[in-house]
Amino acid sequence: MVRHVSISKQDLLREEAQVPDFMLNSKKLRTILILEDGRINQRFVKICISRFKCIRVLDLTESRLEELPSSIASLFHLRFLNLSHNRKIKRLPNSINKLLNLETLWLGDCDALEEIPKDIGNLINLRSLVITTQQTYLPKQIRRLTSLRFLCFHGCVNLKSLGEEIQFLNNLRKLAIESCNKLESLPPNMKHMTALDTLGVMHCEKLQLMMRSGEGPQGLRSLLIKNSSLEALPPWLTEDSADTLQSIWLGGCHNLTALPELINFRFLEQLHIEECSKLSALPQALHCLTELRGLKIIGCPELSKSYKRQLKGEEWLKMACQVKITLDADDEEDEADNRLADGKIAYLTLRRRR
Repeated sequence: MVRHVSISKQDLLREEAQVPDFMLNSKKLRTILILEDGRINQRFVKICISRFKCIRVLDLTESRLEELPSSIASLFHLRFLNLSHNRKIKRLPNSINKLLNLETLWLGDCDALEEIPKDIGNLINLRSLVITTQQTYLPKQIRRLTSLRFLCFHGCVNLKSLGEEIQFLNNLRKLAIESCNKLESLPPNMKHMTALDTLGVMHCEKLQLMMRSGEGPQGLRSLLIKNSSLEALPPWLTEDSADTLQSIWLGGCHNLTALPELINFRFLEQLHIEECSKLSALPQALHCLTELRGLKIIGCPELSKSYKRQLKGEEWLKMACQVKITLDADDEEDEADNRLADGKIAYLTLRRRR
């Protein structure tokens, strides 16, 4: 009657590791999880795939696989397949495209993966996809993954373009791009991605995020930019998503010198700025953002000092009483400013990063 099994690495380290007898007797097994860094042998995986036809969840994270058996196609009921951190897998079998019920496919940190399957568009029920690949361009069939809700590109070191196909993913809600060092631009006409509400760009120093006004996402709610060479936020942000944006998180943007006027961001609730060394002032109309509930300035000493001076005015004092504010600690004046703001300001003393 066993349905769900997790196996620790201690049980799988030996080359002669066998599938436990109780598993072999479980005809309706639904879940197999390999816990921790499990070095499993190919024979073990092949037996699991050939034996347990009712599997819904197969998690082989950090299993040190060198290849995935083509018999994976026999797991017709499979919904969740996690191959993350298998750094020796170079190719996936074409048969993986027959998993028509698959909803989640995670290939993050599969650094040796030469390409994702060309017929990946057959996975019409896929909702969550994480990709690490060596290829330069994505297969055109990716446009057929119209059920996708979450898409992440991680460590795609050769990827030069996301292609125009991405714009056809009109149910995509979250797009994350991380450590793609050769990627220089976002796909054109993201305005067609009407469901997109979250965009995260991390450790992509060449990616400029530039598009013409009217071509950017029209309903963005959350924007995260970390470790970018951006000198200014893209104009489409204030023109295409001003009426919907609720959260802005900026970190490690050392070339960023100014923020645009935020007065049109009527629904902005959270503004987080961390280690943006050239940013020296916030927009004057910040106090007009009636929905703002959280403001954090961390690792930006000049910006914190500037904002403290602004807080002494009546409008800033009023804002400090309705917004949770976190700033870099400076000197004894912080306590006095905090008393004026009715204790609503938190000061952080950050340790220097080594």
